[in-house]
Amino acid sequence: MVVIVGIDGLEYDYVKEFQFPNLMQKNYGITDLSEFEEPRTMVIWSSFLSGKNQEKRILAEKEMWKFRLGTEETFFSRFNKHIAIDVPGYTQDMEQHNKERQAMKDFFAKKITVEDYDKIVFEHHNKIKQKFFESLGQDYDIVMGYFNAADVIGHLSFGVKSKMKIIYKEMDDIVKRTAEKAGMLLVISDHGMKAIGRFGDHSTYGFWSLNKEIKLEKPKPMDFYDLIANKTNR
Repeated sequence: MVVIVGIDGLEYDYVKEFQFPNLMQKNYGITDLSEFEEPRTMVIWSSFLSGKNQEKRILAEKEMWKFRLGTEETFFSRFNKHIAIDVPGYTQDMEQHNKERQAMKDFFAKKITVEDYDKIVFEHHNKIKQKFFESLGQDYDIVMGYFNAADVIGHLSFGVKSKMKIIYKEMDDIVKRTAEKAGMLLVISDHGMKAIGRFGDHSTYGFWSLNKEIKLEKPKPMDFYDLIANKTNR
């Protein structure tokens, strides 16, 4: 089984500093986002899924977050049985996305606390985690789970290192449990994060790691398409 753990906003420097071995796996590094105008979440995940730079196509849309790729445009089309859980550009839960965006607005309007905001994020995270591990116990050829807590929490708390370490430990535990089920296991982020006071903004590179002895020198998100789609990796 090929398994992809997509972690939005996972920062390479924090993974290195916190030294979480399961996130790092056998090989790890940063991704090259230099051909994108900005490290936008929807653009990078859609480009990763399709193996093609989707930036111009997505930015031409009236509502970027409603963009969806067809299965035939993604590496999922190369597998008989597949599942993608809450993945931007493909299967994302827009109701939850809108709820989180509104909660951020409410925080800055001082209508809710950061703890209220975090609760909304973690309730969704736990639902996705449950569905992800249920899927690993089924007969899929490829499973991809998308986890956004590092990014969504990070936008309001990335500069609070003790808090972010807890988030990264949660992601490390997810990867540890996943490794028991996976043949090929890819951990990948769309971008990292940089601190702006206590808040956080997107950085201009992402994170990747593999449980295979494969050397990759600063790959672009699109470069993983052939690696994933190659039938010999199943």
